[in-house]
Amino acid sequence: MQHSRPLSRLVGLGVVAAAVAAATAGVPTAAGATTWAVPRAASAVAADSSSDQLEDALMVRINQARAEHGLRKIWNFDVCTDQLAEQWGARIARTGVLEHRDQREVIRKCDNSWAGETLVRGTDLSPEAMVSLWLDSPGHREILLSPRAKRAGVAITRDAQGRTIGVVNLVRHG
Repeated sequence: MQHSRPLSRLVGLGVVAAAVAAATAGVPTAAGATTWAVPRAASAVAADSSSDQLEDALMVRINQARAEHGLRKIWNFDVCTDQLAEQWGARIARTGVLEHRDQREVIRKCDNSWAGETLVRGTDLSPEAMVSLWLDSPGHREILLSPRAKRAGVAITRDAQGRTIGVVNLVRHG
């Protein structure tokens, strides 16, 4: 059976705790670049949908934008990159500081040759609204529409004020 998210996303807090412990120790848990498929289509999602459903819908919308600009779709999520995106989203939610991570960290920890990041924070942000905001920002647009992007890590979380935080790391492995 193929999952839209890796099994580690589905088995619960035990694996999350192990990933957090590994991250705290500075050890990437999946530098071998284990991947899983980006969905080809997403069903309608509501603002109260699970983070996984929103993240899948966000990647489907990013791929639609890429296709509209004659670019290849991003076919795979990357476990290591996704874990870093999740950690960064949690950091933003915890600290309130919306800033980009040094992408050399994503390159080094996950054995990537290129990395770009897009961030967004706001209320009632749908995947469509996030992509629209990014496409209207020249720097973010360049990342979303980069032909170098081949894999992704995505996090959608909420902060204490109820705002949605979106983190997308697009990468090229090796």
